[in-house]
Amino acid sequence: MKLTVQEILEDLHAAERDCQMFEQKYGVLSEYFYTAYMNGSLEDTGNPDFALWAGSYEVKKSREETYRNLVLVQSSLFSNLSNLKIKHVEPQPV
Repeated sequence: MKLTVQEILEDLHAAERDCQMFEQKYGVLSEYFYTAYMNGSLEDTGNPDFALWAGSYEVKKSREETYRNLVLVQSSLFSNLSNLKIKHVEPQPV
């Protein structure tokens, strides 16, 4: 199955949101969690979040690689960016 650029980006952003949710919940970056999870270094508590988190991280990494390969093959993806007109917006105080 060949994914479009839009589908790759949608999957990537959804996986990033999932990873960020777990990172905030457990206070660990996904990269470090995933390494520990795959090494068996985490205590197996049967936590279903861990499998979901690992899956989200794998999707994220896979879509990043797919996007990177697509960009290398089709550098014309960036040609449409030159037509964008970006309006300057002043930063707002928080």
